[in-house]
Amino acid sequence: MDSKQIRTKIRRLYVPNAVYFVTCVTRDRKPIFAERSNISCCALQCAGSSRSIHSKCVRNHIHLQLFVPETTTISKIMHSIQRNFTVNYKKARKSSKKIRMWQRGFWDHVIGDERDWVHHLDYIHYNPVKHGYVSKPEDYPHTSFRDYVRRGWYEIGWGHASPETMEYPDYE
Repeated sequence: MDSKQIRTKIRRLYVPNAVYFVTCVTRDRKPIFAERSNISCCALQCAGSSRSIHSKCVRNHIHLQLFVPETTTISKIMHSIQRNFTVNYKKARKSSKKIRMWQRGFWDHVIGDERDWVHHLDYIHYNPVKHGYVSKPEDYPHTSFRDYVRRGWYEIGWGHASPETMEYPDYE
């Protein structure tokens, strides 16, 4: 079964006033976020989302955890994020040619409770260590991890355990 067939079977769950965990991947998994200047193109403020976005960019994908109010949908927000990135990317390169930056669709999960929220937030912050880009979460500059350290939600030293002891689902 090819990826197009799989995507046509995906049914999006729309839940008003919910927190979603989302993964979206660059087209052909190109490592566009390996270049720091591209991360600045990825302004993750999006139309319709009235709460914080917890996020990270790693080489070829983005993980987000965001609140979706009843006035919009996760699909509209993701379209906005992907479109705005592409517009900013082209503007930074003074390019007017058509370009497709993202794989079709995205993966989402509606957060069920506080434990699920914390689990996915941990997943976002540990992901750069999992991929071997850094050895400690605080060393990766493109996540919300250090914001959470400042708020007292994490301590420096969290995530320093060996990957075998970290239990997170594989979302990519």
